[in-house]
Amino acid sequence: MLTLPGTGKIQDLLAALLIGMIILTSPMSAASSSQVIQFNGLISPAAWGAPFQLPGSPPPEPGMLPPPPLLVVLLPSDGHIMTGPGSVQQGIFVMLLVLMTDPVTNMPTLNFVGNSTMASFQVDARLTSASLSATLQGFDLVSFSPKTVTISVSWTAIDPLTGTLSPITRTTMESRVRFGGFSLLLHMSSQMRLATASGTLAVVGGPTITLPPAPATIARADFGIITRTPLA
Repeated sequence: MLTLPGTGKIQDLLAALLIGMIILTSPMSAASSSQVIQFNGLISPAAWGAPFQLPGSPPPEPGMLPPPPLLVVLLPSDGHIMTGPGSVQQGIFVMLLVLMTDPVTNMPTLNFVGNSTMASFQVDARLTSASLSATLQGFDLVSFSPKTVTISVSWTAIDPLTGTLSPITRTTMESRVRFGGFSLLLHMSSQMRLATASGTLAVVGGPTITLPPAPATIARADFGIITRTPLA
């Protein structure tokens, strides 16, 4: 049986992905005033490789394990994000981070950050399964050039060996991090099932990569709010 991490670890991953999504995609100004971002809808975060590091957390100490050959962080959502009065993004949004590292030199060969609003993202009404097919445009921070990545992933909340459906967990989570001179507080009320996600990822003009079954969630965020406050 594939063992999934505890609900607490999944909540930490979910919080990290949501905060990361807001940091990378929201039109946050450099002004010193506070900002409140609200969101709700369906979300299915997944990650392959090393555990995702919260924004603002300290880097690994010297002598620790080298970066993994492949790190993929995926967050598709279908709902709405409100970043200010009259500023609402409605519909499907997909964020993808891909880090590929040479296993010999430990030097990055690809550091891709991309997103898409033109994707096929479907979630079962009972949160038992989900699927995504998307083409994402982004930028490679290694070659300093635009890149295109296609990804196809499916989620299931049913253990493939036992046929047991993971229960729905209704939870309220809160997480605070510091990033770029600001404090970010996430508060979210959600319903979610623990799941596994697997699929394929292809870099246009580059390799096609198999993404094996990995811990994930299928969730419905009933209400979420991120408060961004400048540090004194």
